[in-house]
Amino acid sequence: MLEERIVACQQNALVAAPSVMRRLRDRIEGDIEKSEGDVKLTILGSGTLVPSGSRNSAGYFVELPDARIMMDCGAGTVHALARYRVPWEQMTHLFISHFHVDHAGELASLFLAFRHGMETGRVDPLTIIGPAGLDRVMDGLKMAYGPKTFDVRFPLHIRNVTPGGVVDLGKDSRLLVAKTRHTAESLAIRIEEGHHAVCYTGDAAYDDELAEFFSGADLLVSECSFREPRAGVAHMSVSEVARLATRAGVRKLVVTHCYFEVNESELKQSLEREYSGEVVIGCDGLKISTE
Repeated sequence: MLEERIVACQQNALVAAPSVMRRLRDRIEGDIEKSEGDVKLTILGSGTLVPSGSRNSAGYFVELPDARIMMDCGAGTVHALARYRVPWEQMTHLFISHFHVDHAGELASLFLAFRHGMETGRVDPLTIIGPAGLDRVMDGLKMAYGPKTFDVRFPLHIRNVTPGGVVDLGKDSRLLVAKTRHTAESLAIRIEEGHHAVCYTGDAAYDDELAEFFSGADLLVSECSFREPRAGVAHMSVSEVARLATRAGVRKLVVTHCYFEVNESELKQSLEREYSGEVVIGCDGLKISTE
C-alpha cells in the first residue's frame, strides 16, 4: 500500500499556528518512524531556477532501512534538510542528476555544512554519485571556494556512473541510472528496496526508453516544466508527463519543476485525463512513504 504523508507544505505552514504545526508534524513523523522496511521520500525543493517564495530549486531526500540518499541539491535545499527534519548528518549517498545550477548549486554549501554544522560525529563514508564530469565540477568549486571545500572528517568516495550503471546502496537496496534527453551528462534514477521502487526523472524530455526504465515503480517524481509541448526544448509538458507515467505503469505520480504558475486542481485534472494512477502535485516539505 502506498501511503502519502503530508507534513508541511509551505503554503499551509504560512496560515497554520506554529504550535498546531509542531503537534501535527510530531504526530505524523512519529507515525512514519513506526513503519519499517518502507521507502520514505521528502521533497526539499519542488521548484526551478526561477526565484520563488515557496519552492526551492530541485532536491529530494530518500530514506531506506539501510541508506539515506539526497537527490540533487539546488538552491535552498541545504537549509531544507533541517527545516523538514531529515537525518542529513547520516546521509550515505548524494546523487547529482546533472550539472545545471538549479540541481547542483549548493554542492559546496552542503559540504561546508558537513564540515562545520554537524552536531554529532560520524565515521561512516559518504558516496557522491554522478555523471562523468563530476570530478571536474568539484575541482572547479575547489578553485572558487578553496582547496578544503570537500574536506570532511569522514571517508568520502566519488562514483561516476554511466547509463545502465548500478550502485549497491545496502543489503537489499540498489540505485540504477538511465540517460535522459536534456544535457550531455543528464541521468534519471531508480532506487529499489526489496519490492519497492522510487524513481526520479531529473530534467528530461519524453522518451519511451525512460518509461521502460521506470516500469512498475511505486512512485515516480517527474519534472513537469511546461503546460504544452515545446519543440526543441529538452523538458516535458503536462501531457508528456502523463504519457510517461501511463506507459511506465507507475502507481503514483508526483509532479514538480513547473515553470508555469501552478493551479493544483487544474494541473491534477489535466494529468488525470491521460493517467489513471494517483496524482500528487509536489510541494516543498511533502513526505511520502511506500508501504
